[in-house]
Amino acid sequence: MYAPVQALTLRGHWGVIWGTFVVRIKTISRYKGMLFMDILTPVLLAAMPILLGQALSGSISAASANFEQNTGLIGANYVAFIIIGANVFATVTTSLWLFGFFIRREQTLGTLEALFMSPAHQISILIGLTLYVQIRSIITFLGGYLFGCLLFSINPIQGQVLLALVILLFGLIPIYGLSFLLGALVLKVKQANSLLSTLQWIIGAFMGVFFPITVLPFTFRIMAYLFPGFWLNYNIQAALMGLDWFFVNIYVHLGVLFVFALTCPLIGYVIFSRTESRSKKAEGIGQF
Repeated sequence: MYAPVQALTLRGHWGVIWGTFVVRIKTISRYKGMLFMDILTPVLLAAMPILLGQALSGSISAASANFEQNTGLIGANYVAFIIIGANVFATVTTSLWLFGFFIRREQTLGTLEALFMSPAHQISILIGLTLYVQIRSIITFLGGYLFGCLLFSINPIQGQVLLALVILLFGLIPIYGLSFLLGALVLKVKQANSLLSTLQWIIGAFMGVFFPITVLPFTFRIMAYLFPGFWLNYNIQAALMGLDWFFVNIYVHLGVLFVFALTCPLIGYVIFSRTESRSKKAEGIGQF
């Protein structure tokens, strides 16, 4: 007879967390081109509207004047606005997508069921994966932001840099919670690429990547307010560019992010766990 599986100790759970993190780091380290593309992609994303705006208006100053007139952000550097927005967008999408791609990759390799049937609790695996995503997201943001500032002659240390980094670290917590929802969708629809490619442009509009959401219709603005990615992006833009806070002051904005940080991970994990349980009872989580 087989001996019953022993419950993991606290040290064992930490071993699972660290092991999951190390495996992800070793895997991505073999694909240096992917890390380079993580940094290059937001710069290319920002370059298109920046250069297009200059080409249509005839000069940088005229493009900045058009941006101020159409958005109401008087004195805002539209180049810096777009560079920051593009890099926050890349960071958010990286944080959202990696968990969904992790689920899909394990499905296609045939290891997802074995992974979830191991003595290690799902929380330990998710924490290890989240730690990896956190490190990769920060590298993506810092690398892309510095490269974009260098390319377009923007001072990268303008504004409250330390505050912006704190907002980035704290604001990614609810994004990780939403990534569990995408993981649940991947389990249900057995697809990742087409699903995430469609969602990312909707997310970009709600985040206010290339323009403030004040130019959107009222209904879309309400939907943007309910998305933590908008608050993350605008707070970082406000910290680095000195923009006015939407609601009174920074403490209200941080309070909103705190509420999202408490609720999004809990809701996301509950939905993911229930989806996983239903999938196990039906076709199984390893089917693709």
